[in-house]
Amino acid sequence: MMVRAIDINLIDEINECARSVHPDEYLCTLSAEDGVINQMVLLPGTVYGDSHSFLSMWMAPANCDIVGSAHSHPGYSNEPSDADLDFFSNMGGYHLITCMPYDRGSWRLYDSRGEPADLELVSRPF
Repeated sequence: MMVRAIDINLIDEINECARSVHPDEYLCTLSAEDGVINQMVLLPGTVYGDSHSFLSMWMAPANCDIVGSAHSHPGYSNEPSDADLDFFSNMGGYHLITCMPYDRGSWRLYDSRGEPADLELVSRPF
């Protein structure tokens, strides 16, 4: 699927989840509809830890188009670690990392190689 945008409301939701598990890392997968990343896909068995988190893609629903991941860093850096880069290369095309203070200015989007990615920001209607 060609992805062109990410929903800012989803970023707000990811930040809220990151705040709720802090000081552990939050981790989820992302799906898209009509070219817009607009949904978190929470996989059963995901483990949140203080220096790492992990999930099993065997738990992903078969009918869900996973396009990447989102996770948090409990500090003030949204730069990917070496472990993040390994994960990115095996897990879809877009990866969001958010960090403290978990707000609209604390996240960054990367491609599967760990290079910064730019997508249009959109807001879905409620």
